[in-house]
Amino acid sequence: MSTSTTKTQSPTADLPSLKDLGGKTLEAVSAVAEANQRVAAQLIELSSTAATERLRMFGELQSAAVEAARGAFAPVNPREAIDELRQDPLAWYRMGVASMLDGTQRMAKLFESNAQIVSRNAERVSGEAERTGKEIEKAVSTCASRLREIYGSRS
Repeated sequence: MSTSTTKTQSPTADLPSLKDLGGKTLEAVSAVAEANQRVAAQLIELSSTAATERLRMFGELQSAAVEAARGAFAPVNPREAIDELRQDPLAWYRMGVASMLDGTQRMAKLFESNAQIVSRNAERVSGEAERTGKEIEKAVSTCASRLREIYGSRS
């Protein structure tokens, strides 16, 4: 029998050392924590912007309602009203109908301005949400790239 010695490789020769694995794990956790911090900051900024825009919208809606109410309640002197009624009773009726139509027009204008205010608010919040989405996507992409670098993967 021939005695030839064959070298067998130990199964741990291709495995990274525990020190290397711990270092890579620490870098990976650091990369994920950094991405998490960036995402959380973006979400906080978005919610802050949305709350600010909501308050602005409510202020604008309230201002529009106050302006509409100011025009509706014109001060009337009771003596002048009674004098007008005595002189021309039909004028009183015409004024009532005109006032009713004017009130309807004011309400339509108020609804239109409210719709414009809400629409502008939605556009501002939508733009901010889109920007935040891009920033979050960038943070996650950066984290994934960093993890690929750490673990040497090409995928």
